[in-house]
Amino acid sequence: MNSRGIFIAIEGPIGVGKTTLATILNDHFGYTLLREIVEENPFLSKFYTDIKEYALQTEAFFLFNRLKQLSDIEKDVLKKSQGVVSDYHIIKNLIFAGITLDKMEFHRYKQMYNIFVNDLPQPDIIIYLNSDTDVLMKRIAMRDRSFERQMARDYINELRLEYKYYFDPLSIKHNFMGKEPLIIEVDNSNLDFLNNDKDRNSIINKVEEAIKTLGGQA
Repeated sequence: MNSRGIFIAIEGPIGVGKTTLATILNDHFGYTLLREIVEENPFLSKFYTDIKEYALQTEAFFLFNRLKQLSDIEKDVLKKSQGVVSDYHIIKNLIFAGITLDKMEFHRYKQMYNIFVNDLPQPDIIIYLNSDTDVLMKRIAMRDRSFERQMARDYINELRLEYKYYFDPLSIKHNFMGKEPLIIEVDNSNLDFLNNDKDRNSIINKVEEAIKTLGGQA
């Protein structure tokens, strides 16, 4: 049995269903739910109207808030042998920054990222959700967050492709520092974890098998 709590993170582009799935898994396993801070970012609404102008401030805010969240979750939960389900992995900072920052800004940002992330807890399991761009746009429109209303389809498509690159099996070893997590990749374009029992049970079964592989108890 793993003396440290199991850490599950869910990743994928905007609108793919990360928080929905994290909540479902958290309820099933009785873990602690870690949700990323989004609306609290004071630069976010301005970011989507002028990405280049507000990219660095936006990404820096997200990075340092996530660093604090993950540091706290390591101390308060994982080290007490309790499990965590998170609706993000901090690698998303590199994914988004790689799109929004210019080359020099991204180089400096990545240097800072590497320094701070090196000592953070890394997930044992990552569920990488992907969907078609049109499906993502539909889901974003349905949840109707005010700061997402001006999101361009090209931006979401570029983000989806960037995620695909980062989670490609040929490059994934270079993207995670230290321990390489177990990756469960799921095309979520035609799935409904919230309302369809078959879809929900399918992903739960996959996670249970992954936990058993790690020596934990599902």
